[in-house]
Amino acid sequence: MENRPPRKRGGPASKKGISNEQVAVIVTADRDTELDLSVARFGRIRKMDIERAIGQRISGDTILCSDSHVSYKGFAIDNEIEHHAIRADLKQHVKQKIYHVQHVNAIDSRLKKWIEYQFGGVSTKYLQKYLNWFKAKEKLKGSNDFLMEFANKSLEDTTARDKYEQIDQWYAELMHLTTQN
Repeated sequence: MENRPPRKRGGPASKKGISNEQVAVIVTADRDTELDLSVARFGRIRKMDIERAIGQRISGDTILCSDSHVSYKGFAIDNEIEHHAIRADLKQHVKQKIYHVQHVNAIDSRLKKWIEYQFGGVSTKYLQKYLNWFKAKEKLKGSNDFLMEFANKSLEDTTARDKYEQIDQWYAELMHLTTQN
């Protein structure tokens, strides 16, 4: 990735569409309570990014519903899982009255609003930490005692300090991914 000055407070990118000025985040959710948000790379996602983000969590009975990006199709073929691509550009929002990505799109929308309105944008270097925070917030949003449950969940993570100390290494890996074609 070329060196560029940082965009201040989540300002707009200079290029239209998906470019190396934006960070791709893979959002996965199931019909129950599982939710995951993973920083993938700068620019368009690739099959290897999907594999890195969700590959260890799939099984033979996994059904993948996604937008129609070709990387998801390749990932599904490689992992021999059922895949339903939703073509929003063709006004397709639901397949067979059951397969859709509306839940994931709603999560994505809430995430973007939260980052913009609460923080005015965040640093890419710490983006995964904000995604983890948002995930915890989403899981506890119906809680009667949000602050206490959030504190307890935070204390349960005994690897938090190690993760914090690995931020620079993780960010270097993300930047390295960006330079690969």
